[in-house]
Amino acid sequence: MNIIEEIKKKKEFSKLPDSIVERAAEMAKGDVKESRALLRKYFGVFLTNKVLKGKGDLLKSHMSSKKRDYEKFYGEIFSSGILAARGIPSELETSKEVSSLSGNVGSVIDLGAGLNGFSYGYLKEVVGEVNYLAVEAVGQEVEHMNEYFEENGFSAKAVVWDLFDVEKIKDLLKVQKKPRVVFMFQVVDALENLERDFSKKFILEIAEECEKIVLTLPTESLGGRKKFAVRRKWIMDFLEENFVIEKDFSRDGERIIVLRK
Repeated sequence: MNIIEEIKKKKEFSKLPDSIVERAAEMAKGDVKESRALLRKYFGVFLTNKVLKGKGDLLKSHMSSKKRDYEKFYGEIFSSGILAARGIPSELETSKEVSSLSGNVGSVIDLGAGLNGFSYGYLKEVVGEVNYLAVEAVGQEVEHMNEYFEENGFSAKAVVWDLFDVEKIKDLLKVQKKPRVVFMFQVVDALENLERDFSKKFILEIAEECEKIVLTLPTESLGGRKKFAVRRKWIMDFLEENFVIEKDFSRDGERIIVLRK
């Protein structure tokens, strides 16, 4: 039995992509116990029994999604870009107005989606019934999201994939309905933890195959007990140099940045 098979004998890791498990094994220099510890560090919030078994309100089972008021969260993300594009005065920026302008969003691709797929109902209220694709590494979560989408008749799908396979991600984006909006909610730090400066390369690559990117950065710890600065000069300098930043605001423990080429 090779090391990947050995690591994946644990149920919580059994449906992770082999490429992710292999990367953890390389970082841990082939130590199975240390490899599993690394995977728990990066995916632990998605590997609890409640989440893996799909029990209860899964949107409330993860600290980052638990803190979001999704209706206001999505409303503020989409209001500026959509309404400004139509030349509508800012005083008319309401959820109702945004909903009626859903034609400016063809599809939403949620990279590193985690549990966000369970917020599709809120997204639909704000922008209408757009195509939604969740890309997530934890296979159990993908299964739960697809069951949820099917049960509710949503125009949505979830797939298992490793974000480090950039060409595959670009292929997924190419076939989505335009205009394409990519979500990267609290994904930057996760990418950086695995490979320094990879997030910059990743954002530049996927920007070739979408019209807008919405990324978020945490402004406090998951438990909300510790707040920290999020100027993040290294990433903000990069974004300001390479993109037009349409919106930059904070709410619910996150800094939200909407950008386009």
